[in-house]
Amino acid sequence: MRATLPATSHPTESAASEREFYAFYDWCLNPILSVRELVQRLIEELNRYGVLRVDWQRCESTINQYLFICALACTVDDYLARRPWNLSVVGARFPRFRRGAVLAQALLNAPWLMWHRVSDAAIVRWRRQWDRCVDRVCEVLVRRELRTVDSSDEARRWSELRTMVDDLTMARLPHRLLQQRMRVPEGFRCQDLTHHDVFALAQRYVDHQPTPRDRLVVLGPRTAGAYFAPLTKAFLSARGWTRVSWMTIRPKTGVSWWEWRQLRAAARDQARFLLVDDHPNTGATFRLMRGVLKQLRIPSHRITILAPHHPAEGDRPLLKDTDVLVIGLEPEELHKARYLRAGLSDPRLREYYPDWTTVRIHPSRAVDAVNAQFEAHYPDGFHVRLKRLFEVELHGKSEEAVVRHLFVKSVGWGWLGYHAYLAGVRLADCVPPVVGLREGLLFTEWVGDVSPSQPGLPRTRRVQSLASYVAKRAGRLRLAGDPVFGSSGYRWNGWDEIVTILRGAYSAYVSRLKVPALRAHLRRYVCPVPMLVDGRMRPDEWITTPAGTWKVDFEHHNFGGAEQDLVDPAWDLASAAFEFALTEQEEQELLQLYARESGDLTIYDRIFLYQLAYGLRTMHIAEQATARKGGGNGLEHWNARYLRARNFVIYHMNRFLMGPARSAPPQAWARRLFFLDLDGVFDCERFGFPHTTPSGLAALELLGAHDFSVVLNTGRSVEHVRDYCQVYGLAGGIAEFGSVFVDAVAKSEWPLIDPTAADQLTRCRDALTKMPGVSVDDGYRYSIRAYCWHGSSQVALDTREVQDLLTQCGCDRLTFIPRLTDSTYLVQTGTSKGSALGAVTSRLGYTREATGAMGDSEQDLDALAVAAFSYAPANSSRAVRELARRG
Repeated sequence: MRATLPATSHPTESAASEREFYAFYDWCLNPILSVRELVQRLIEELNRYGVLRVDWQRCESTINQYLFICALACTVDDYLARRPWNLSVVGARFPRFRRGAVLAQALLNAPWLMWHRVSDAAIVRWRRQWDRCVDRVCEVLVRRELRTVDSSDEARRWSELRTMVDDLTMARLPHRLLQQRMRVPEGFRCQDLTHHDVFALAQRYVDHQPTPRDRLVVLGPRTAGAYFAPLTKAFLSARGWTRVSWMTIRPKTGVSWWEWRQLRAAARDQARFLLVDDHPNTGATFRLMRGVLKQLRIPSHRITILAPHHPAEGDRPLLKDTDVLVIGLEPEELHKARYLRAGLSDPRLREYYPDWTTVRIHPSRAVDAVNAQFEAHYPDGFHVRLKRLFEVELHGKSEEAVVRHLFVKSVGWGWLGYHAYLAGVRLADCVPPVVGLREGLLFTEWVGDVSPSQPGLPRTRRVQSLASYVAKRAGRLRLAGDPVFGSSGYRWNGWDEIVTILRGAYSAYVSRLKVPALRAHLRRYVCPVPMLVDGRMRPDEWITTPAGTWKVDFEHHNFGGAEQDLVDPAWDLASAAFEFALTEQEEQELLQLYARESGDLTIYDRIFLYQLAYGLRTMHIAEQATARKGGGNGLEHWNARYLRARNFVIYHMNRFLMGPARSAPPQAWARRLFFLDLDGVFDCERFGFPHTTPSGLAALELLGAHDFSVVLNTGRSVEHVRDYCQVYGLAGGIAEFGSVFVDAVAKSEWPLIDPTAADQLTRCRDALTKMPGVSVDDGYRYSIRAYCWHGSSQVALDTREVQDLLTQCGCDRLTFIPRLTDSTYLVQTGTSKGSALGAVTSRLGYTREATGAMGDSEQDLDALAVAAFSYAPANSSRAVRELARRG
């Protein structure tokens, strides 16, 4: 007979030891350390190492020393390689002028480089000396790996390393360099790599080249290369390679003068080059590195690539270069993967469950099914972590066995994974109970049933649960400040995304000049309560049990990799509003509850920026996913997600523009009607989605002052028309190219299509959804908007294909609107904006009153012709301008 272990009875002795050790690292919730902070943490680590007596803690400390020392080397290299001018964007936008852009960039940077070649000379000398620290800590790790070190030898080497660090950290470095922030090594933070995997890759190279011959340069692209290259060099040296050196470059931003000097010297010496990096995504970084070596006339047979493979690579871009030897490591060969596949070791289990006489892994079909789902999910992206569920059977003095389900997940390497433990312990009342953290693997109790269950939050409690969870993170996972806002030299992040969005208000060339002003303005929106964000507020990340509500995947999506490095609780609140599809009232309640529990009263000022950023980022991710999926599985999901995100930003922009001045729809119709198109007339797309402008708002006010009821007349969906009427206080609107009329005054909708056409639309929609590669906008209820994804863009269906479809489905009451490049619209024959205008004026009794209309495209021609007086903006189509000339 088996019983389930009570949720409160997990081990204490090992947990206390780990809690004491990880308490020293409460600062690591922010992994984006400055040079000054890196020096401070390295010195603390060296001081602590001498008093550690537990073996696993000494191993962790050694790994941390390696991570700190390599991070310092990488960050200083980036500082020395900085450039004031970067015209790569110009070259990418105008390929014909790429060479000219490169030449102009070189000329513009030349005076700056000449000056800093002199002024940075002392930093260059310091950086070269720092290589001794890098080499020494890598030697320590190699000797541990090869088991060629004894305690006295390790103590001597550690003492030498500490002396080197003490001497070099006494140097006075420029303030700007001390403020420079490190880039997070994705392989050790966001993926599942360890330094053991670097050794495994190096051993593969030794197997291919057993006899050292020529000089070898291990070349790594920063950021990962700054950690991998010196470690590879140290391993090869321990294997007998005497003429081996290492260096790093950042090929995406350019090679510094002193890096060029090292490369040229190696080329003159006929050296071989070993390129080493973490998981390749597109292979672009390696291609850029090969381009650098090509300039030095390094032949392909003298180049070898070392990189671990990942299931998300797809067609493995590196293997396309058949003239270069590529040595890889399969996903199942990674250190953590082998550990999880072998099962948990008996000593580890006994350490976590010391009060039981027998502790063993028990086979379970239900557990195997869960693990199969984890493995199937692994190829979905580079952000997906290794994870495994175990059923642990515990036996005490009684005959009854107790079963515990233990969930193990990869969370980082060294101190770059400690945030997971700290977050789990501090959020103990709302995340699964933490058992421990060892070797970059977080052990937690499995909450809920092992059998498949429906995740999510009860609708009646979801707003309260979401607000309380974010407020607890803001209080318990507080950061000292925003590490990336205003940090020059750091990578592209969420603030850059926000600036890019806001730049859309200006022309293409003026917008770049506005960047400093926009950043200065955004400073007032920097969060006063920065925290380690969750970043993954989706319904399937929540589990509800009789014991409570639990948030899973609570530690992963914040810094590094594909994350935005944002620290504002508003990011999680905006994410929750979108992912849970909260109503406007629920969103207001969410903000109020969060503000009351956290004391963050400025959230109302900041939330819109993050709603905009989250929605647009979700659109971008969905576009990229559709480009990868093509017409395959998952296209429907990403298309729906794209449409939801687009609606999210449109609706929130509408509410932001109206602000507190929002008024309810009118209670009665005015004396005259004015039919107004949306796209290209009332709305523009300066920010990447439809929205109005101050001119549009002024036009509404002016029309209202002259006793006009504004009626939208658009091809947009009925959902959009409902929202516009509600937010802007409009009397009504015609949607879907004349297919339906929304009467906001009477709070009703009037279909302008007949039942036969409605039935045919249903049949046609069903047929379209079954066509490979075709997507449908579900927001259209009285017509159909269909399109295909070509890369990340929407394109209309082929005309002949649409005609054949209508014939096959027997849809003789339907037609389609031609000449629209991004979509195909199927409507009832005879339906148009003009016919709808006539039907609405007749229904409302305005047949004797003069009506106005404004439009800009061919689809507006009949409405403009029917109206008593018509208007068109300057951006109108040629057909509309021709109609205007005819009068």
